[in-house]
Amino acid sequence: MNETIKGHLMAPQNSTKHAAELTLGSNGYLILKSEAHQHQCQLEEVTLSDAIGSMPRSITFSTGWVFISSDGNKLNSWLNSHCKTPLLVKLERNLLLIFLASIITLLTAYGLYVYGVPKAAKFIANQLPVELSTELGDQGLTMLNKMGFEESKLELQERQKLRQRFDLLIEKLSNQGVEFKHRPKIEFRYADGGANAFALADGTIILTDAMVKLANEKMELEGVILHELGHVHHNHVMTNMVQTAILSITAAMVIGDSSGISDTLASIAVLGGGLTYSRIHENEADNFAAHQLYSRLQSAAPLADLFEKLQEQQAVDLPSWSSTHPALSERVDTLRSYKPSH
Repeated sequence: MNETIKGHLMAPQNSTKHAAELTLGSNGYLILKSEAHQHQCQLEEVTLSDAIGSMPRSITFSTGWVFISSDGNKLNSWLNSHCKTPLLVKLERNLLLIFLASIITLLTAYGLYVYGVPKAAKFIANQLPVELSTELGDQGLTMLNKMGFEESKLELQERQKLRQRFDLLIEKLSNQGVEFKHRPKIEFRYADGGANAFALADGTIILTDAMVKLANEKMELEGVILHELGHVHHNHVMTNMVQTAILSITAAMVIGDSSGISDTLASIAVLGGGLTYSRIHENEADNFAAHQLYSRLQSAAPLADLFEKLQEQQAVDLPSWSSTHPALSERVDTLRSYKPSH
């Protein structure tokens, strides 16, 4: 049975409306009548707009003319009975599939966040040219000088002895097959504040005078140096830089605009990821040092002893989720119970 609906017609590239009526044939045949334009064709020959609620769908003919019905429900009902619903539309209407797709998307995002980003960042960091990390290391040292890290006040003779011990340690590690992208170096600095030690991108390890004095036992000092060498061995500085870049780019792509709220959400996402990955790196460096200490002493206690001294200097041991480092108490417990996995 044929039906006729009224509406208006618009010419190609023109918004002028012309009264029109469209006959909907039971066999899918369309007859368009208007003083401005007339056309006949099969339903398969026209282009339909997407279905949005009860809004009437527009029909674009091969001539470019567009018909809009004044009776949207009637037109939609006829189209629904004569059109094959696209697979994508069927999927969009299936709540169970939407739920499953959401779960799969969340699990995939979690897997990429926990496993994908760290592995990709490590791979990319190891492919970066040595010249880049050398340049970043030099810049890091310059920045430290500007931040108030002064020339060490340790006696020259003491620094020379420490450098000799450091070189012997590197030689031992090399003989064991431990590889470094950069030949590690050690530098000493004086700075106000508590004991500190860290590694730069080019493999330079910085020990403050306060750290040297705090680690007054030989193996304690070796323990903290081994921890920093763990960062150098795993190329953590460059890996962390790449991870931050990946998180920043991903957050910007997901958020999609630069409004204040979006920027805040993106910053939180990047900061949260950075803290998580940093804690993973600290655990890796602890494990590297513990493995080396255990191979000589059958214990990782010297590093645990040093961490306890550091803990006494700190007013508050921040919980691990709010810090770039795991909680010192957790690290001490792990080191005291350390056993090599093989």
